[in-house]
Amino acid sequence: MEKNEIKEFSKVSWAVFLFTITVILISLVPVVFPALFTETFFQNELDGYGISEHFSLNPFEIGGLALPLVVTNIIIFGMFYFFKKRELVERIDYLRRFKISRKISIIIVIIIILGYSSVSVGEIQFGKNVSEIGEIYGDWDRLKHKLSNMENIWPEEVASFEPHVKHSLLKISEAVFGNFFVIPFLSSIGLLIITYLFTSQVAHSRLAGLISMLLVLQSNLFLTFDTSAAFSSFWIFFYLLSLYLAIKAWPLSPIFYIVSIFSKTLTLFFGPMSIFFVLNSNMKKQQKIIVTVSILIIIIIGITISTTQTSVEVKWSADEFWLGFSAFAFQMRLDSIFVLFLLPLIVGLFIITKTNRHANSLLILLAGTLLSAPFVTGLTDQTNQPYRFLPFIVFFSISVGMIFTNRKIR
Repeated sequence: MEKNEIKEFSKVSWAVFLFTITVILISLVPVVFPALFTETFFQNELDGYGISEHFSLNPFEIGGLALPLVVTNIIIFGMFYFFKKRELVERIDYLRRFKISRKISIIIVIIIILGYSSVSVGEIQFGKNVSEIGEIYGDWDRLKHKLSNMENIWPEEVASFEPHVKHSLLKISEAVFGNFFVIPFLSSIGLLIITYLFTSQVAHSRLAGLISMLLVLQSNLFLTFDTSAAFSSFWIFFYLLSLYLAIKAWPLSPIFYIVSIFSKTLTLFFGPMSIFFVLNSNMKKQQKIIVTVSILIIIIIGITISTTQTSVEVKWSADEFWLGFSAFAFQMRLDSIFVLFLLPLIVGLFIITKTNRHANSLLILLAGTLLSAPFVTGLTDQTNQPYRFLPFIVFFSISVGMIFTNRKIR
């Protein structure tokens, strides 16, 4: 990099960091004070019905993860402050220099996948009649009714951004395996593999890829929905694949971004993050322009269709927007490790932006996935379900793996 380019990149890193840390701090407020946003913004709606006094809560009541959050961050940041910087750097660099051969890493990946599959395959409910198989979620009944009315694997007309890809893959799963849950399970395996590949690519470290895989695997949220048909991982699998292909085979990236939208419309919100990832990458200028323009066109068409041809009501509500930040603390309560170490992770990513430009992209991806929750509630009549935080789990895990990178990427 030229001196001026380094200075400009430093400005971008600071801007990205300040934006991300702001989103993170707001998201962590409900972790410390669970009722603060609810009392502040939900009371406005209750006042309109004259019943707000019956639902009064203490806005400053301390949450269950508040003390662990404070203690964890004091310990981690205290270690950086009190320990000699050189000693910490040497210990971290030892892990960064640790390399795994391609052959060994493939063997480890296979062992991890086989171990995970042996534990989770029982959830697929093999041997049961299709009519006897189900899920506890109410969405499953509506989905099953939709699938039963599909005459063909692919819909005859595509007039809106309904999850046509999801419906088709579930129909294929039923037709081929006699079971709706096989392909969702294979999608979860694919998500683990693409997480490994993506992390290894951006961190230039196979160890980083293995770490990210293991972190995703220990997530309660991932293990809860890994074989679910109603809340399958198709969308995040195809979205992460589109990011990976932006580096490895850029013409295919916009195609799989479209596929992710047709798996779940929520990934339409991820378009700006994809654009930043592309512009921040090492792609050639002409390639960046083509992919960026393609994504912009997809976003414009998607917004037009979503606001005119879907049943989702689109309207802005500032109160609902701020209430949306409460979803993170509630839905991630069983994945406390991702909450407790979020702030140190963000600072760590900012530090390594000096040696790996992809760290900026991960900061944006983390902030963007957290912002999607308040935008969903602020712009639509939809609620924030726990499975929608799966992208956050994945990008958090990739970010942890990236900390172990040992190769300078300018």
